[in-house]
Amino acid sequence: MGRVWVTGSGAGVLLDRLLTKPVQQLEVGSSQLCLLRLEDGGILDDLWVYRVETDRFLIVWNAANSEQKLDWLHRWSGSNSDVSIEDTSTDTVMLAIQGPATHQLKNLEVVSRLPCFGHTWTKIGGLNVFVSRTGYTGEDGFEVITDATKASTLWESFIEQGVKPCGLGARDSLRLEAGRLLCGQDIDASTNPFEAGLEWLVDLDRGDFIGRTSLLSIRRQGVRRKLVGFQMSGRKIARSSHRILKFGEEVGRVTSGGYAPTLGFNIGLGYVPTELATISNDIEIMIRDKLVIAYIVSKKFYKRGARNEPQGI
Repeated sequence: MGRVWVTGSGAGVLLDRLLTKPVQQLEVGSSQLCLLRLEDGGILDDLWVYRVETDRFLIVWNAANSEQKLDWLHRWSGSNSDVSIEDTSTDTVMLAIQGPATHQLKNLEVVSRLPCFGHTWTKIGGLNVFVSRTGYTGEDGFEVITDATKASTLWESFIEQGVKPCGLGARDSLRLEAGRLLCGQDIDASTNPFEAGLEWLVDLDRGDFIGRTSLLSIRRQGVRRKLVGFQMSGRKIARSSHRILKFGEEVGRVTSGGYAPTLGFNIGLGYVPTELATISNDIEIMIRDKLVIAYIVSKKFYKRGARNEPQGI
């Protein structure tokens, strides 16, 4: 993940111009998920923005295409002396501690009462850390940012309490189960929020912002395709770029797919024409030159605290 600070008396104004939801309405100590998009409505990234102080915001976005996104921020801030942009991605490290038992950890007791999306500065084992109650797994948990030189000490403090380390493979299966989209795979500059099912991240009723005109036009005209979730009928696994067919004709492509270990079956995401994007509708996925039936289901395959059973078969 990339970590960028936007500060100064003009920081809120700049971010309100760039993001799909206003940040100046955020209370200090709170955060929200937003989209950073182009003038034509295409998505540069989905990101978390934290209001740390009145004129001090932290942006956490995907590490991919960070240079392009930084250039975008600098382009619109111009020579405004009331805005400072600082990329601290290489100077800091973020650990995501996720799962239903995270609040029981001794070194997180001080933040266990943080509300969802809340954040604060505190100390863990004598280290200065920034902690937020956010995550990308569909579970409760925290994300902890500290100086890169202290990362191993922080890591070991969690391992000593029995926290299990995991990598991007585990993270990717969890985010897919929870229906969380991955920028550069499920969404990118060629997609818009309405076809990706992210209209809830767009506030078109406020003042003007970059891309608003295009988004209003897209909403008025409607979209030709939609991102759907699907459940495979058998043991075959759909992967990114696999072809989606209906009645023998290609109608779309898989964007994400894999085995869902929490659920016990294979799932995926992909774009299909709007008229096909109906729950329980059957589609076919081309896997190694063989057509495999799949069923369109809710993109939120897994819901915390719910009975998570096969939806479409």
